[in-house]
Amino acid sequence: MDKVVTISDVAQAAGVSKATVSYVLSNDKRISKQTAEKVRRTINDLGYTVNHAARALSTKKSNVLGIVSPTHHGVYLSSFFGLHIYLLSEYATRSGYDSMFIGSDDGCDAMRKAAASHKVDGFILMDVCDNDPRMTTAKEIGIPTVVFGSPISSFGLDTVDSDFRSEAARCMQCMAADNHQEVILYSWSKSIFEKRMGFALRFRDQITQSAKDLGIILHIYSPDNDESDPAGELLHALHLYPHATAMIIHNESASIIAPQAFSARGIQIPDDLYVISVFPKQMQWSVLASFAFIQTDIDQLAQKIVSTLVARIQDPDAPITKSLLDFTLQQKSANSTDAVV
Repeated sequence: MDKVVTISDVAQAAGVSKATVSYVLSNDKRISKQTAEKVRRTINDLGYTVNHAARALSTKKSNVLGIVSPTHHGVYLSSFFGLHIYLLSEYATRSGYDSMFIGSDDGCDAMRKAAASHKVDGFILMDVCDNDPRMTTAKEIGIPTVVFGSPISSFGLDTVDSDFRSEAARCMQCMAADNHQEVILYSWSKSIFEKRMGFALRFRDQITQSAKDLGIILHIYSPDNDESDPAGELLHALHLYPHATAMIIHNESASIIAPQAFSARGIQIPDDLYVISVFPKQMQWSVLASFAFIQTDIDQLAQKIVSTLVARIQDPDAPITKSLLDFTLQQKSANSTDAVV
């Protein structure tokens, strides 16, 4: 039977104390880079693995990150939501944490219960809206929390999201450079705006301002709800605004359906209609069309969210951070040659 490698074995082989090995496993900033690298090499050489349960007992921490989200996301949003959860869980694991999905329409109550029972060391809040009560609950509880979203105020919590304002402005600058005078923004559903979801509000507000500054006529089209048929809604938008020469799609479900919907009506992209889609980089294989893309990188976002939360857990008194990741605009031609804008 193979001998189980312990933290004492690692410490002896690396020539350091057990406490130093523990600090390295926790990414403690007090350990020098040189010492941390030596300990990690020893861990790899010996094949040491962290016993999360034992570690939790010794540190009085759960080593679990709680991912808090409403339970319902609509038919078309479920696959994207699953990708977010998968990547957040993967980066939690890489950082030495397990993850626990807290799916509850009453997120505040679920957060209080999880914190009171010491089930988690911190929270990641998803689907955040302006004045989201979960943010004030996190502040009241006093538990490390990262907001994944773009609320008007984060109530003193760390935030991570795409830089929707910069991306919206870049879309309109591209339209102006290509001499488009009338543009349709196919946005998120009216229900999303009624919920005051920051990602939709910040993008719409900036694109409206940029269109005004550039002298471009902008038509904003929002389906009634998340369950609306994107194909019919896209064609209806074109019917309402027949003089528009370009469309910006800030709606992931519509981006998936758009190529087939346009093709069925004989609309050639980009000759008949120039299209920019804000769409996850990891899912662009599903959109086989000559669209231009703002390539949202969910992997990069997930990594930043987890690293921000882990840093907050390790140093609760560090300055609050706001990280907005600005993704590039990729011009995709019919022969699949991409150019970064």
